[in-house]
Amino acid sequence: MQTLSEARLLELISQRRPVHARIRGAGLRIRIDHYLPVVACVLHAGTTLPDDYGERLAVNDEQRQALEERGCEHLAELMPISIIQEESRLACDLNQPLSHCLPEHSDAGAIWQRLPTKRMRERAERSYRRFYRILDALIDILESKGDACLVVDLHSHTLSNHSTSLFHIPTETGVHDGKQPLIEALLKQLARVKLPQLTTSVSSGPDNVESHQLANDIERRHANTRVLSLVISPIFREPKSGAVYPILTEALASALHEALLNTAAHHAHQHSGRPVNVHDLLPDRLPSEVLKIDRALKKLARGLETLLYINPINLSAEQRRFQRSNGRYAPEFRYRPLRIDPFAHREKLYRLPVDTIRDPALRQLYREAIDALAQRIDLLVSIGSERFLYNSLRYYGEPDDIDLANARFLLHAAERQQEQQQKSCSAEQMLEFFSRRAREWGLHCRTELSDRILAAAMVSSGRNALLVRRDARVTESEMQALAHHELGIHMVTTLNARRQPLQIFSLGLPGNTHAQEGLAILSEYLCGHLTLGRLKTLALRVIAVHQMLHHNDLRRTWRTLTEDYGCSPDEAFSISARVHRGGGFTKDHLYLSGFREALRLYQQGDISALLIGKTGFSYLPLLQELLARGLLQPPEYQAPALTAPVESHPEIDYLVRSIR
Repeated sequence: MQTLSEARLLELISQRRPVHARIRGAGLRIRIDHYLPVVACVLHAGTTLPDDYGERLAVNDEQRQALEERGCEHLAELMPISIIQEESRLACDLNQPLSHCLPEHSDAGAIWQRLPTKRMRERAERSYRRFYRILDALIDILESKGDACLVVDLHSHTLSNHSTSLFHIPTETGVHDGKQPLIEALLKQLARVKLPQLTTSVSSGPDNVESHQLANDIERRHANTRVLSLVISPIFREPKSGAVYPILTEALASALHEALLNTAAHHAHQHSGRPVNVHDLLPDRLPSEVLKIDRALKKLARGLETLLYINPINLSAEQRRFQRSNGRYAPEFRYRPLRIDPFAHREKLYRLPVDTIRDPALRQLYREAIDALAQRIDLLVSIGSERFLYNSLRYYGEPDDIDLANARFLLHAAERQQEQQQKSCSAEQMLEFFSRRAREWGLHCRTELSDRILAAAMVSSGRNALLVRRDARVTESEMQALAHHELGIHMVTTLNARRQPLQIFSLGLPGNTHAQEGLAILSEYLCGHLTLGRLKTLALRVIAVHQMLHHNDLRRTWRTLTEDYGCSPDEAFSISARVHRGGGFTKDHLYLSGFREALRLYQQGDISALLIGKTGFSYLPLLQELLARGLLQPPEYQAPALTAPVESHPEIDYLVRSIR
């Protein structure tokens, strides 16, 4: 943070330059990240006083705390423009008329035991005039193109009318009439705020605690600017010390960022008469701090490919021993050693300066991504140990009662004769077919045979290749579905991710496995080649995960699949090995629930934003916002099945519609 003179600050503002500075001799801190038409002012949170003022005070520390609203400055932390008074209002109250800017009395009585001197009054008046010169200059710039501006005067105290509202908007503010629609718009935004362990409540009406000089002064001189006061209950700070509760304070700051920007968009719409979306107000370039953290995160994520380490290196040999024993042998899988120092990696992850990201949504995104990578490290470190299952549950979760009910429903469906009469295709035929499909869809990738994968085919994003298991055999419908699954989703999102300015979409957002597999099964369904056999395989995976969690015995899982559900011995081993590898891998239950969620979102509206990379369902609104702001590249490669869906067989449609 710089220390600037008033003249230098005004020069930077006139040039619309970012600023983060204290103003020399003014007791003010100003931050301008972007010149957006919403300004947060915190005028009563300061606590500092010149040395010689303290000995003249009649109020004690407890009375000062009631006047100074400590901690309120943290609520404006994420706003694009904030002006914070760091000096106590006892030295200069910016929300009073100039003639009363050095207060002498409060509700508790006299503030000074010895009256302020002439020098103290002159000093207060200089600070007062300096503040309003700076704010006027800033608003002039924000209004320079005829735009409307919203100034919010933030307070935090107990309301004089003893209301218990979390948010209160005093209505007796300013000189302009007709602010009630703006007040109602802000109340509507605040009513949507969700905070941990708190119920949101809003109110409006008179509040006689505060003067409203800021509103009177600014609205008199700026025709396009409106000033609203907002009083926030001090539930975010410790009552005696004033220390803030970090999690609650940041949640409030994030909520205010969204609510105030949406209200500013409403004000801009009222002023111009044209539709104004909050996206229109937000910056259209990614902040440098985001790009820096993104690059560092990409570097730290190298070498953390889960499947590289989770797939047993002796799978084929153990399968042969298992088959020779007719299911009595307990396989002992071996795995590749980890090539990274997990402890150093985890430490470096949590040292990334995510708090420098001031866009609340992006800050939370990177925090969640870092947590997810740390969990992945825990998962990889624990492969082959008892801790692996616990870490897998943390990372992938487990099937719930609805998942199990869906699985059992699908497994009770009668077999479809036409599916069993299809001829099978070899790995070489699959390889040729996938190569042709990739060329037709404009996907630049390789296709290769592999002996190291459990699935019939899978995309290796790091190698930009579609791998086909050398001994795989599938039907023609399964081959078509695999093309739409692996190439149409996994390869499409791999290639789209490489076009993004942020590497996090190649690494994968939290929940990306759920979304990727759900979209891939949706693609199989929409291309018309989702088979009952495929649905039953997804259901069997759910059952297998459930069995593994309850019995932790691959042999018992295999017997359940073969004896209770009629699964072939080879397929039962493949499914059982998938869920028991590493010590208990719960990922496979996500395919069926992911399909259910992908289908629900697809039926509700456009989901193309999910194709920009390895995304997650819960991030769809954020991705749409970032695309609307021009911060991300729209998906160049499309999923063929999503853009040109075809009808499935009525039996398959019925089964899919019945999934809860």
